Amino acid sequence: MRALVVVTAYRPHDPVERVLDGLEAALRGTGAELVLIDDGTGGATAARAEAWRAASPGRTLLVLRTPAEMGPGGTQKLALRYAVDQRFDVVALIPADGQYPADAVPRLLDAWRASRPAVVLASRTAAGGSGLPFLRRAANRFVSGLQNRLTRQSISEYHTACRAYDAAFVSRVPFELHTNRHTFDVEMILQAVHARERIAEIPVAVTDDPEARRESRLRYALAALRATARLKAHGMGMMCSLLYRETRALRYEDKGDDIWSSHAAALRVLRELAPKTVADLGCGPGHVARRVSAMGIRVTGIDREEPDGAVASGAMAEFHAAHLDRDALPVDPFSHDAVLLLDVIEHLPDPERFLVSLRNGSRGIPSSGRRPALVLSTPNVAFASVRASLLFGSFNYAERGILDIDHKRLFTKRTLLRALRDCGYEVERVVPVGVPFAAVMRSRLGRFLGAVAGGMARIWPSMFAFQFLVVARPLPGIAQVLAESRAAERARS
Repeated sequence: MRALVVVTAYRPHDPVERVLDGLEAALRGTGAELVLIDDGTGGATAARAEAWRAASPGRTLLVLRTPAEMGPGGTQKLALRYAVDQRFDVVALIPADGQYPADAVPRLLDAWRASRPAVVLASRTAAGGSGLPFLRRAANRFVSGLQNRLTRQSISEYHTACRAYDAAFVSRVPFELHTNRHTFDVEMILQAVHARERIAEIPVAVTDDPEARRESRLRYALAALRATARLKAHGMGMMCSLLYRETRALRYEDKGDDIWSSHAAALRVLRELAPKTVADLGCGPGHVARRVSAMGIRVTGIDREEPDGAVASGAMAEFHAAHLDRDALPVDPFSHDAVLLLDVIEHLPDPERFLVSLRNGSRGIPSSGRRPALVLSTPNVAFASVRASLLFGSFNYAERGILDIDHKRLFTKRTLLRALRDCGYEVERVVPVGVPFAAVMRSRLGRFLGAVAGGMARIWPSMFAFQFLVVARPLPGIAQVLAESRAAERARS
């Protein structure tokens, strides 16, 4: 283990010698390397740290001065960047104000070594922690409790300045985009929460210094709650923050049990159509395919990668790997009774070209009689919340939802139907789908709101439909009609 311990100094009168003496004794034999970063003290603290280093031969301490005041967050960014660049395994931070005991640092390192969590917090409010005055302790627990409600965590304290980070975790997240203020600490925890990383805590007894924080406590608490609310909004698809974007693999949930979702609507349509075979284009993790197979329908899946064990488990009869936007499809989808294209066309750079090629490249569309069905769903960019945002001059992309940052093309009801007709499809039915509240709020309230949203979508589809599900029938492609005409001519001759 290569451990880095960073002492952060912000005030010229901090008891830096006492803190360094304590760390020297506590870290003896651990091999940890010690760094002090002097931010905004005019070099006074750095000079005292250098004098401490020179007072005893063999002491190793790297002293860094910031060229300009960077703030608590900026100072920690320097520490984390140094830890990552120098290939340390873990980095612990402790302020030079003397509030936190030096023996907390080896305990942080031991907790990290035991299970390698992303973050280890020295909590002043956990069982066994102490030292905060009653009112500050109560306020701390109240704000942390609100944050836990928003993040669904059980962290005893989000606001400790003594903590350790796994360097591999730090290297994976955009920590340099976080604030330079005190709420950097909170945002790093939220980063770990969003990435679904483990967070550990140890109790710590502190010596309170009422002057240690140079920022209004009320302003800090409000900033911490705003940061947590932004993470919640990001997770709900209401916005897309660079702090959290692409720091975890998105998991596409099974929405088949939510009766108001587009997946449930597609399954109801398939029960009515009663196809024997289905091609699921862009099948993703295979949630819909699994439910369709359970209905006794033979499913062929096509996507970039096979869902884990989809064929072996019986979720699909067969699977073919292909990029829908650039590869020739390995099978003719319209040789099946129905084709599923759920939440796919918005991800394609040219969905019209794809729909035309799907039809023109098929030899399975009969010129007469019942043609295969295309069951397609896509978001409604004219949804009420998007319109309201535009009214107030805002257009926020998100990590999921209508304005998913990966969406390349978006449709209203009118433009979707026009695109399908222009591409040679006869539209049979349009099903407006409300906001899938139950997928985000797994509770009775979520189900109730989903029912209300579904009713509003049916009353005013263009305004309140979150998605549209369309059932359409493809017309035979020109190449197919020409081939059939030539075959008929040869038969007559």
